[in-house]
Amino acid sequence: MKKQLEIRDEATAFYIRGEFERGDALLADSADVLSDYIRLECVGNRYFYKRELADAIRCYEEGINLNPKHQVTRYQYLVGVQLEKKMELVEAFKRYQAAIEADSLFVDTYVEMGGLLVKVGDLKGALQCYRDAVRIDSDDPGNLFNLKVVLEKLVEEEPDNYDVELKRVKEAYEICERGAQLQDKSW
Repeated sequence: MKKQLEIRDEATAFYIRGEFERGDALLADSADVLSDYIRLECVGNRYFYKRELADAIRCYEEGINLNPKHQVTRYQYLVGVQLEKKMELVEAFKRYQAAIEADSLFVDTYVEMGGLLVKVGDLKGALQCYRDAVRIDSDDPGNLFNLKVVLEKLVEEEPDNYDVELKRVKEAYEICERGAQLQDKSW
């Protein structure tokens, strides 16, 4: 099983970077090693990163039907997003938790869960989600921005507890933003 999960994670890493041909080649080379439900998760991940979400969900659900005990991170995440849009916040939160349990390094879940917690007024919970998002991907200015906004709200309530962290996050955000702006320019 470990080998299958390593292949899944490697193929997914290719898809994350937009290297779809390399991910597809890895899956083709590993066809005899992968169980059908892991292969379906990989194909679903391919669709996920191509932003073809209906096809991703179809693949994930086919795989889950083959092995209902297997947790599919991005499926839990997508269902959570759908539930949140319907304002079924408790159920959405449970799906986000399931996604984190399945893959604690999938940053999107922390971002969405943080947003949900802000909606319900749990700023300290959102703070932890955004801290985790920054820990996982500190190069994304959006993660630092979310953390900064929550810290700004918390400083209003408890300045002594969050002002030092807010200052550090603002500095990191400005540096990250400058780097992103430089990368956007064609010289």
